[in-house]
Amino acid sequence: MFKYGKKAGIMSIVLIVLAVVPLITAAIFVPQMPEQGAMRIAQSGEVMRWGSRYEMFVVPVFAVLLGLATYMSAGKQARAHEIDSPAMAVVTAERFLRNGIVTGVVLNLANAYMFYAALTGHGLF
Repeated sequence: MFKYGKKAGIMSIVLIVLAVVPLITAAIFVPQMPEQGAMRIAQSGEVMRWGSRYEMFVVPVFAVLLGLATYMSAGKQARAHEIDSPAMAVVTAERFLRNGIVTGVVLNLANAYMFYAALTGHGLF
């Protein structure tokens, strides 16, 4: 993505890092968890549903897939606009990457909350 400027290149690196961090977090914490974990907790603190610890990989895998799809679509859309205007290609790449970064931050926060709730047995809210 450095083809579309330094800013787009840095944004693409940030996007890939944000996509991989939840997977690394899951790889560290899932082996330490018990076989069954609290997957849904009521506001009163009562566990509503127990599930396998491997269910904790759902959000990290989704984050990786979505991050890679966003990165690839940013490149594809930028190449499509490159023919008309190089400036438009840069703007398009940056827009797609910015959206991917925002999504990556949200998924990282969701992953952190999910692990906090599963490891402590209660949620924040």
